[in-house]
Amino acid sequence: MANFTQLHIGNPQDPKKTQNTKNSLSKEKALFGAGLIAATAVSGVFLLITNGCSKSSSKAPSAISAPVPVSPEVNSPAPVAAAVQPVVAPKPARKRVQHKAPTSTFTDPTNGVSFKYPKSYILKTGDEPQLNVAGLGPMKTDFVQPGGLTVAAIELPRSSYPGTDFTSAYFGVSVNSTMSKEQCEVFAFPKSEHPENEPNSVSKVKIAGTEYSMVEDQGGDDKEEARVKYFHHFENGNCYEFSMGLGTTDATVAGLKPVNRSLVFGRMEQMLASVKLQPLAIPEVAKDSPAHVIVEGGKE
Repeated sequence: MANFTQLHIGNPQDPKKTQNTKNSLSKEKALFGAGLIAATAVSGVFLLITNGCSKSSSKAPSAISAPVPVSPEVNSPAPVAAAVQPVVAPKPARKRVQHKAPTSTFTDPTNGVSFKYPKSYILKTGDEPQLNVAGLGPMKTDFVQPGGLTVAAIELPRSSYPGTDFTSAYFGVSVNSTMSKEQCEVFAFPKSEHPENEPNSVSKVKIAGTEYSMVEDQGGDDKEEARVKYFHHFENGNCYEFSMGLGTTDATVAGLKPVNRSLVFGRMEQMLASVKLQPLAIPEVAKDSPAHVIVEGGKE
């Protein structure tokens, strides 16, 4: 069997070409490595720039918005001052206590009448009102029938209304047991042929729930004469009369102010409002005997 030797005749390699190929591959590898490095560097720079921008952009709003809540506090000192001021609780309002003047109580069991009056006023009983009351002379009654008896009188102090033309005033209590209820509603004066047309005609008034017949006497031309009011009420078989008198002087001569007459009579009407009428403590046959008067002190 014949031996064949393989001959490389088809495509012999050129040593130069092989070397050039190797050199070109080395260059391509170097260029690829350099490009890869350059791309990596560019990517790193881009990432750094991107991160820097994102950080700067994230910080920018806070840097801009931070002064917004601060600026009102700096420019508006009023809320800061209000916050510093201590809170003081309001003091409770004090209730004004009105102290009433001390009073005394006059009681006459014989005639079944009692009333209160200020302690600073002057009480007169027995024959004293018939002699002189408040410097105006004897106290008069206004019954249409005789038999009236003055029980007591209260004088207001002369110094009650300083700086005015006031000189005196009194509150009196009288009783007449000889009159009927119809007679008790009539007064002895002032007299007129047509009393219904007179300003001083009888009128009905109610004080503290009790009804009275009332008449007012304006007095005469003499300005020092007292004005008088009379109140009649029938109860327990008696006609009770309560009188109020007011004395003044000539204010034009003395240079004084006219006293408020409504105020003066208002004080005396307070005494009338305190009147209490009780059944008689003793039989009527003993009425001519001296009345047993009781005076009690106290406060309203």
